[in-house]
Amino acid sequence: MAISANKPAKMIAIIFALLWAALSFAQSLQTVVYQPSDEDIFNPERGFSTYLSSPVTLSLCNSLKAQNLSLIQRIYTIPQYHDKPLPQSFLDLMQKDLDIAREGGVKLIIRFSYTDDQNGADAALDTILLHIDQIKPILQKNYDVIAYMEAGFIGAWGEWYYSSHHLNNTADRRTVLFALLDALPVQRDVVVRTPNYKRLIFNDSLPIAPDEAFNGSKKSRTGAHNDCFLASETDYGTYLPNNIQADKDYLHQDNLYVPQGGETCSPSAYSGCANALKDLAYMRWSALNKDYNEDVLAGWQNAGCMPEIRKRLGYRFVLLQAQLPDSLKPGSTFILNFDVYNHGFASPYNPRLLEVILRNSTTHATYRLLTGADPRFWQPEDTVHVQISGGIPADLPQGAYQVLLHLADPVDTLRYRPEYAIRFANQNIWEDSTGFNDLHHQLIIDAQAAGTPYTGQDYFERFTSGNAQPPQNPANIIIDGNFDDWENVPRLDQPPDEETAGDALNDDVDLTGLWMTNDADNIYVSYQVAGSIKSNYFYHVFFDTDNDPATGFHSGGSHMGIDFMVENGSLWKYSGQNGAWGWTYVGSAVMATGTNTPGRVEMAVARSDLQLSDTLRVLPVIFNVNDLDDNHDDDYAPDAYQDHSYRYRLLITGLDSGRRQRIPSGFGLAAYPNPFNSTVRIRFNPVRSRFLKARIYDVRGRLVRTFPLTNGQTTLIWQGRTDELKQVSSGLYIFELKDDKSVQQIKLMFVK
Repeated sequence: MAISANKPAKMIAIIFALLWAALSFAQSLQTVVYQPSDEDIFNPERGFSTYLSSPVTLSLCNSLKAQNLSLIQRIYTIPQYHDKPLPQSFLDLMQKDLDIAREGGVKLIIRFSYTDDQNGADAALDTILLHIDQIKPILQKNYDVIAYMEAGFIGAWGEWYYSSHHLNNTADRRTVLFALLDALPVQRDVVVRTPNYKRLIFNDSLPIAPDEAFNGSKKSRTGAHNDCFLASETDYGTYLPNNIQADKDYLHQDNLYVPQGGETCSPSAYSGCANALKDLAYMRWSALNKDYNEDVLAGWQNAGCMPEIRKRLGYRFVLLQAQLPDSLKPGSTFILNFDVYNHGFASPYNPRLLEVILRNSTTHATYRLLTGADPRFWQPEDTVHVQISGGIPADLPQGAYQVLLHLADPVDTLRYRPEYAIRFANQNIWEDSTGFNDLHHQLIIDAQAAGTPYTGQDYFERFTSGNAQPPQNPANIIIDGNFDDWENVPRLDQPPDEETAGDALNDDVDLTGLWMTNDADNIYVSYQVAGSIKSNYFYHVFFDTDNDPATGFHSGGSHMGIDFMVENGSLWKYSGQNGAWGWTYVGSAVMATGTNTPGRVEMAVARSDLQLSDTLRVLPVIFNVNDLDDNHDDDYAPDAYQDHSYRYRLLITGLDSGRRQRIPSGFGLAAYPNPFNSTVRIRFNPVRSRFLKARIYDVRGRLVRTFPLTNGQTTLIWQGRTDELKQVSSGLYIFELKDDKSVQQIKLMFVK
């Protein structure tokens, strides 16, 4: 892949701030350079989509992922309900589509219409609003697997042009759009058919400005879809005939912050590769229907531009280089700088987290640092310099740690699903099993190492990439490779099924001890072999979660039917048919190998990941170690696993405090980049009070800038100007968020 060497870089963070430079120098950062990949890769919420007017199936999801496609355009054409409420059967169908999309690792682009005929009947406005109100709970509950919605409902194909009920006017279009935006959570967008529709609806000729981007307003959540891309000079009416370039210029700016999708509809003099590549890039396209128009798409394939279009639709992040420390002492400041180039046509349009991951090379204990970086601002054809700092916990165990980056979906249901994480377009850095990008650098945590003491609040925290949480259980089990906390846990392998040494020829395969316990959230498992745990062997814990030996997989002729297995720390759900081998990745267990007992392992598996019912009282389980050597028998426990399993009796526990809903404390203020030399983005918890005021003061307490706030707003941008739009001088400023009950401040450093 060619990356332009003379493309100007837009620096997101300030590399000339003296404090930052001093910290970087003190840590002797090492530079790692990464090689770009020309591979067509799978990434969420971007690329070609498939058109679907029938129920979503798991086989379709799997087929799409095999083609590196992550989007389904789900069209609900419902003429039978144009004059009546939606029945529960339809709402159930919609819910099932979303459930299967989630299980299958894809997202939906949703549109509703009542007719595919230009002369067909759509619905009255009251009926449309009733239907939107009916689907609202489903949209709210399942927005995690909705990429965005197309406005739909009005006219043939839901494209807002024809309407038997005369709804093809600005007022009615506005009513439908605003109802959809209100039905969706603020994190999701709705796209409309032409740029002029949007201008008229908002009575605003200007596209989204940087200080409006992602602020939760309806304008900032309204994007575009073009369903006749390159069909004519105006794309069959997408652009005003006397205003074609102005419309394209509008989308060029607007689509920096909202999705642009659609499809081709007819070959034309304009539909060749040259215009396709030019307009896809200029209008910043994120998604395009792969199924229509076949002739246009075949033309791109024959002319040779299809591979580039496949790779560049949406974002395509290429990691260029990173600077990292070689060693640090506990309690010191961690600094990471990296450069990333966006070779895609667009940027991510939905919220996205950036986490730095530290993973212990021996125990695999994992720690994360949630950064303030927002990948939605890594814009196409830009190189972005990202600077991150945080604290190494004082109690972080000494040892060697891998450093990785995780561009995670922020919704809890998807946060640690690998198929919903963003993959860098680089060689040999992607981890399929975790969704992490490996920076290929080892950080040594050593009490004797150098390090600047950390005085901030953003520390690495222990976590699991499944849903299991740091232990809060009656037995006080801590997954850290030490087993003192297991002393009061009875062995699972009681006579006559006690596991003893000598029933396998290889000590590293020979199971000798098994333990299980649980709390309200997690199942805790520990096992021991006579030798040591080997990284090239397969260690299995098998669960029969439905207590039915007739269902699931049967390993080695096991009596128990296996519904879930943990294999070397990865959790898999059985998805094969008729006993054939077939598994779907669920997530990771929290797992640690013994610090002083190399043959013992402990792990936590989330009950929710195992889909255990609240009424389940007995959980059948068997264990297996496979060294892939036919000269050594696998070891199963119990020994009579072909006749029965262990039957772990679950402890009945109350909900612990960690499961109660956490309410954000204060306003949750954060600013990035900080220091800054042009623009700083300030983030806070959603505005809920009409008394809330946002102001910036200089260090002498003089008011510099006042910001208006709207209900639900979560961000604002300051470009270093006063209320009179005069540029401020370099120095320290105070941003204050205040209501009638509390006040919170954050320091901002402006450096010219």
